[in-house]
Amino acid sequence: MSLPLSGIRVLDLTRLLPGAVCTLLLADLGADVIKIESPDGGDYARLISPTFYTLSNRNKRSAIINLKAGVDVLKKLVESADVLVESYRPGVLARLGCDYDALKAVNPRLVFCSMSGYGQAGPYAAREGHDLNYISLAGITGAMSTPQPPGGQMADVGGAYIAVAGIMAALFKREREGIGSFVDVSLFEAALPFAAYAWSEALSSGTGAGEGGLTGGLACYNIYTARDGNHIALAALEPKFWTNFCATVERTDLIPDYVLPERQRYLKVEVAQIFARRTAQEWHDLLYDAECCFSLVASPDALANDPQVAARGMAGVDDGGAWLRSPLHIDGDTVERTTAPDYGAHTRDILRAAGYTDGDIDALITAGKVQ
Repeated sequence: MSLPLSGIRVLDLTRLLPGAVCTLLLADLGADVIKIESPDGGDYARLISPTFYTLSNRNKRSAIINLKAGVDVLKKLVESADVLVESYRPGVLARLGCDYDALKAVNPRLVFCSMSGYGQAGPYAAREGHDLNYISLAGITGAMSTPQPPGGQMADVGGAYIAVAGIMAALFKREREGIGSFVDVSLFEAALPFAAYAWSEALSSGTGAGEGGLTGGLACYNIYTARDGNHIALAALEPKFWTNFCATVERTDLIPDYVLPERQRYLKVEVAQIFARRTAQEWHDLLYDAECCFSLVASPDALANDPQVAARGMAGVDDGGAWLRSPLHIDGDTVERTTAPDYGAHTRDILRAAGYTDGDIDALITAGKVQ
């Protein structure tokens, strides 16, 4: 059985998290992903976080091309490509002569996806930024009672998922109309849906930081500390879950009016005192089957040991390093995992497949176009 994207070739000009996750998802669906890396060391993730590089670049190949001198080589690869993903600031590839307009002239069927901080237009388009900037501007950190960096990269990973959705939609459109498309992905805009509920609350009831129903304002939906200092997540939003929790901890007096704003200060104190009486493991043993939306707060290093993660083969560590499986499950298909590519490991193979002879490749190396 072939994977959904078998036969689709992707040129990946991105670096770091958003682009890596995007093209990893495509690779896990069967696409042939070629990392086009610069001669200055390529993907920064190799140096910043080798473990993350390994996690996010399996099932890809690497070729080193100097876009300042070797745009003709990139255009040659574009002839047989289906998708190109890039993460430069708007205007950079135009100055190099390899933006969408230039490359669609080479291959009108090309799906060109630009991933940038703020999108290709608007007053922020040329600004620098990282995930913390995007989620802060989107109102996500401002919804917290104490604004701080969260435990994950919502804009970066959300942007990767949006990019995959856009690419898949463009490929589907290409099947019907025969031409490619330009997909404009803004990481900032990808963060906005994460703030949608808090925004709607602010508009309708004027809730402030830490006062929203899903951002710390409700006692029934919050993080608490157990006797041993470990943390617990309680998300008993619906009446049946809150009732089950209160009954299990023998505090049925807390059930009435549990979502009224004026009751929250009292309820938070009471629930905090309840959880402080036992260790996190003791609470796990008591509440796990109580149907009250209870869970422990796990540390990142425990990820691969989670029984749900293990049962579905979602993560692990082996001779190839740490790995995280794609969350997409289609007909049970799985791609055989390969290790992340060494820097430029496939340059010659990729160029040969594009029609270059070994002599041509040697000349390109001498000219500084590839490495």
